[in-house]
Amino acid sequence: MNIPQNVTPGEPVFLRNLVITPVKGSASNGFSPVTIDEIIHAEKGSFQESDTPDIDEIQFSNDGDEPVLMLDGEEIIGAMQNRIIAHSHMIEPHSVENIPVVCVEEGRWEELGGFETGHCSYPRLRAVLLRSRFRKTDIQKTVWKEITRKLTVTRTQSATSSMHDIYENLDDEVARYVEDFKSLNHGTIGFIGSAGDRILGCDLFHNPQTYQKFEQKLIRSYALDAIEYRQRRGNRPETKQFLNSIINALQKRTRKGQPHIHFKGTGFFGQTLLHDNTLVHISVFPA
Repeated sequence: MNIPQNVTPGEPVFLRNLVITPVKGSASNGFSPVTIDEIIHAEKGSFQESDTPDIDEIQFSNDGDEPVLMLDGEEIIGAMQNRIIAHSHMIEPHSVENIPVVCVEEGRWEELGGFETGHCSYPRLRAVLLRSRFRKTDIQKTVWKEITRKLTVTRTQSATSSMHDIYENLDDEVARYVEDFKSLNHGTIGFIGSAGDRILGCDLFHNPQTYQKFEQKLIRSYALDAIEYRQRRGNRPETKQFLNSIINALQKRTRKGQPHIHFKGTGFFGQTLLHDNTLVHISVFPA
């Protein structure tokens, strides 16, 4: 499989206590899918409940001429309840697919109209999604438990135990993290996020063009996690070593014909999305 070449960490960017370490690399190809935000805004794609609504699945119609990239943890709000994408997914042009999702609003099963795009889940919640692939756990109950924990530590009130309410409640705080942030260098294909002595996660893409489309949404999600670690002290984690471990783990996984590969290394879990044998998206979180 094709992975970005010459992958190296750049100079860190400090957003309050959130440290963003850019990852630079040579693009694997010029392929650039559209995002769900882009295609829905262009009115060329839409989500809808299945004919018989299912907590674990929603339907997406791509009426456009380009493939659509959805990231693990992206939020889809409305309809019967808010959900998040279970794992990164590519929807081909002019196609309809059932998308695996996980509920992030425990207290509602009631029609509120059509779906809209929302935020991207914070890294700790995305890590819960990923770890469930390696462990025999009830993914839905584990996700609800994590959202309840986040509601408690952020002192957020939510009548339906909704992740979206956490973002809405902390919108001003997250905005303070990103108020002076413009963009990472255009040679960037992703980043490693850390706070205090903890690595929060890593998102990498196959080229800078695709990364740029998700940058703002991802930075905000990492900021929501960093809020919990404002008082944490200690040495900054070794991001170069972390990145090298990811690349080494990927090079050992050469399975073909499967869009998703799950991998792990010392202290982390990862997953990939392949399209035409190219690694389009990689997400990695601490174990």
